[in-house]
Amino acid sequence: MHGGTPVRGPRPWPRWPQYDTRTETELLAALRSSRWSVSWYSPDGEKSRERRFAEAFARYTGAAHGVSVDHGSGALVIALEALGIGPGDEVIVPAMTWVAPATAVLRVGALPVLVDVDPATGCLTAEHLSAALSPRTRAVIVVHLACTAAEIENIATVATDAGLALIEDCSQSHGTRWAGRAVGTFGAIGVFSLGAAKTLAGGEAGAAITDDPSLYERMLMLRADSRGYTAVAPDPGDYELVEDGTVMGANYCMSELTAAVLLDQLPRLDDQHDIRAARAKELEAGLTDIPGLAPIPVPAQVDRRAIYEYGIRVRPGAFGAIGIDSVAAALAAELGTKVYPPRVPLHRSVLLRPQTKPRFSAAWTATVDRATGRAYPGADHYRDHTLLMHHSVLLGDHRDVEDVLTALDKVRAHAGTLDPKGTP
Repeated sequence: MHGGTPVRGPRPWPRWPQYDTRTETELLAALRSSRWSVSWYSPDGEKSRERRFAEAFARYTGAAHGVSVDHGSGALVIALEALGIGPGDEVIVPAMTWVAPATAVLRVGALPVLVDVDPATGCLTAEHLSAALSPRTRAVIVVHLACTAAEIENIATVATDAGLALIEDCSQSHGTRWAGRAVGTFGAIGVFSLGAAKTLAGGEAGAAITDDPSLYERMLMLRADSRGYTAVAPDPGDYELVEDGTVMGANYCMSELTAAVLLDQLPRLDDQHDIRAARAKELEAGLTDIPGLAPIPVPAQVDRRAIYEYGIRVRPGAFGAIGIDSVAAALAAELGTKVYPPRVPLHRSVLLRPQTKPRFSAAWTATVDRATGRAYPGADHYRDHTLLMHHSVLLGDHRDVEDVLTALDKVRAHAGTLDPKGTP
């Protein structure tokens, strides 16, 4: 960072997303089919690719039904609408998450109420949920974060006892299993982002899963302008979407080209999970030898972990007086790949700004104290004492793990020679 020789030489890190000629074949087949959208007619009498992906993803998670959408944000919106959440309702949202869960609540006219999280995992807890309930609370969005899982059974118990709808945001946990059961299936609806950075990558895409047939039918129409599927595959030359109109929807449909990529990527996912798990085990063994550092804890019930961002807990003072941002920058310079702290919590984020839009401004101004008027020490601690690395770093071999551990120890050893900004 200040001259000198970095730990990592010119050897490249694994690239992401990963694809090969099979991916290209699937994508070209969709391109040449002349059917680029589920809204277009079926030239061959086959189900659309986006419908086939939704069915395949539901099977992968063990859910009864899947719905393909354009983004994880769209999945959140149709989940909330399918559950009847709207004006006057409050929805619990963890303070440590991407902005989409909060903005999705605003988009359906409800109020997101930010709640603190566990300082070690960044995840919502049952205790934090219980303390935030009000007579207006209708739902909770729990986020399985980075490389761990929220205590979903305890949260589900609180939600059930309080009569709340539970939505699981699994955008960072595709394939995580809790006591043999996939996350996303403990609540009424599970939602997933399938963006380019995710472990299941489609560029820009999302999905929702549910075991409830009525919620499934509603979500289909909510994401396709009030249209649902034909009961069976359409005849050649016919359309697959039926103008049902039971509930008014909007257009959150996934393109056929994106679905083709996802149909190629899904069968690769578990093998990639296995590689990441092996590298994570090696990394965690090495972290025990570096004072002040530890892996983010994972509940004992998690018997399969999907790692989106590998997280390292940093004990206060482990890097002297240097702040987490400077530590991350030094590690990135040593390794030649991104190392970063979590995004700031939503109560500190410039991304959550409802007052900048006329349709949200008045309601937000009147209720902002209810939404954000509390302390978030757990979220603040997690942000300021956590280091993250993208999951692709774990798709290589043991030499990559050795480089990470060497860089961590090197930066820690030299931390005492730097000022709080990381300057010699």
